[in-house]
Amino acid sequence: MTPHVFVYGTLKTGEPNHYWFEDKSNGFSQIVGPAETVEKFPLVIATKYNIPMLLDQAGTGRNIKGELYKIDEQKLAHLDILEAYPSLYTRKIIQISVNGEIIESWIYLMNDFREELLKNNYLNEYSYKLLPWDPAYLEEKDGSFLVN
Repeated sequence: MTPHVFVYGTLKTGEPNHYWFEDKSNGFSQIVGPAETVEKFPLVIATKYNIPMLLDQAGTGRNIKGELYKIDEQKLAHLDILEAYPSLYTRKIIQISVNGEIIESWIYLMNDFREELLKNNYLNEYSYKLLPWDPAYLEEKDGSFLVN
């Protein structure tokens, strides 16, 4: 079975990290289409860098809009680098609704987060055009300012 990954933040089309999908030297990827989580999750913008984070708190928040991609294991390993998996983000398989179907897909979630992040406003969709993220985040990528 070909793995899928659901993206909801800076990896989406038109967002600053989308080029990670365009780079074919690090694995295969093909967009399936616009998609949405079946379960609700809290999508928050946090830190001085305005980073979109999906908190691993299923049942809280909103159904999240994003994009679904078919990928191979090489691309998944490459995305793990960007998402600082497993030190900052974890990844799980969840159900995604796309084109009238339910697909099992990988998703990156933050599971060891500060409880106060649950007090933030929940979004159902992210765009850096509405709230630009700060590339300086990449210099402090370990995420120590987010976790317990």
